[in-house]
Amino acid sequence: MLVLTSSASLKSVRTPSRTAPAGVPTGGGGLPTELVRLRDGSSVTIRPATTEDEPALRSFLSGMCLEARRMRFFTEAASMRIAAHLVAVVDQSHYGLVAHDETGTVVAHAIYVQLDAARAEVGVEVADHLHGCGLGTILVDRLAASAERRGITTFVAEVLCENGEMLDVFRDGFDARVVRQEGPEETVEFPTASWRLSRERFGS
Repeated sequence: MLVLTSSASLKSVRTPSRTAPAGVPTGGGGLPTELVRLRDGSSVTIRPATTEDEPALRSFLSGMCLEARRMRFFTEAASMRIAAHLVAVVDQSHYGLVAHDETGTVVAHAIYVQLDAARAEVGVEVADHLHGCGLGTILVDRLAASAERRGITTFVAEVLCENGEMLDVFRDGFDARVVRQEGPEETVEFPTASWRLSRERFGS
């Protein structure tokens, strides 16, 4: 279960890439970082997660309020150590992104885990102070583009029905549709190719 809280789908402006601050990993395989400017005027750097990020991810997740933990894991008692490890895993079935501010502090992450040859489950977590700035949409966009290149055609997410912000990210940005509802949970799906739709709508 990867469902996470996120920011609403709001327009953001992309700016040129830059290197990460000193001491911050540059991403898997030395891949370049990407600097994005958010709706509130702040900037964050997005890059692929690596195993070196696990301590910082654990700190980020441990700082979540209990309500945010419940929205993400459907329980307040989830293990932040296990969650951080999952995001930092680097292999063929996992792909993660981290976003950090100018100090190198992790302020968001996103991940997909491949379910089968064509589908992967996706989740996003954004720090409270950046909700509503478009970062959640940008992260899902980047994940979807990466997944499509790997031959994954569909993203799946399980979301609490009350988690309107996350549902808005998927519906407004990627035309997600509900494929199943069980009790308080909804399962949504959308094509990975819809990252193009997101960029047309929000310029991210």
